[in-house]
Amino acid sequence: MKRIYLFMFLAVWMFAACSSTSDTVKTDASVMDAPVETQAAAPPETSASASSSEVFHHPGAGFSMTKPMGWKYLSPEMVKTASESMNWNDAELEKAIKENPNAPLVVLTRYQEPYPTLNPSVAVTMVNLPVEGMPPKDILNMSTEVLKRAYPDLTYVDAVQDANVDGINGAYTKIKYTMAAGNQKFPTLTRMWLVPRGKIMFTVGMSGPQDGPDVSEEAFKEILKSIKIEQK
Repeated sequence: MKRIYLFMFLAVWMFAACSSTSDTVKTDASVMDAPVETQAAAPPETSASASSSEVFHHPGAGFSMTKPMGWKYLSPEMVKTASESMNWNDAELEKAIKENPNAPLVVLTRYQEPYPTLNPSVAVTMVNLPVEGMPPKDILNMSTEVLKRAYPDLTYVDAVQDANVDGINGAYTKIKYTMAAGNQKFPTLTRMWLVPRGKIMFTVGMSGPQDGPDVSEEAFKEILKSIKIEQK
């Protein structure tokens, strides 16, 4: 049976692949090369102190985000393994995703891998805007509709709507769907933000189970509030 715990972040990576053009967005540092500073710019409200968290900073992308205490970074090798192992319901969608050159800037998981069930996760990507000037809500609407080809039971918990991340106007939605691995099924809840900046956009996805102690809403709120995007 395939290990489902590696696949949590893939919905947002799929979203980035569905939203991007054939051009590649390049940054001047990989996920592993990006420095991780040991002190947060401002302590999250529910954290004990700034020193108990870390700030991920990608200078090439002009992006930073605070990792909550105890959360883990998912290595590029594990990201690659997960993407190569996943089976999709749609051949064209699978091809687009596997050919997508934009690896995530960073992937966080709540627990150390391997984890026996759904591991709450955060994934951030940076891709070209598919159509410059298109409203973020329109892009997010189109992208989530494409995801229904991979997850036929996908439904909206929060409709696609305007949102603001670090002072930048973008779009947000919350969706639920069922991930399958072997004979097991995992009800999944994903929150997605699209944040345009010039000719590119950041996608932020936060996924976890639909109920139980690992829903992680408070941690996700902290992470979202910590995001800083440099105006370039």
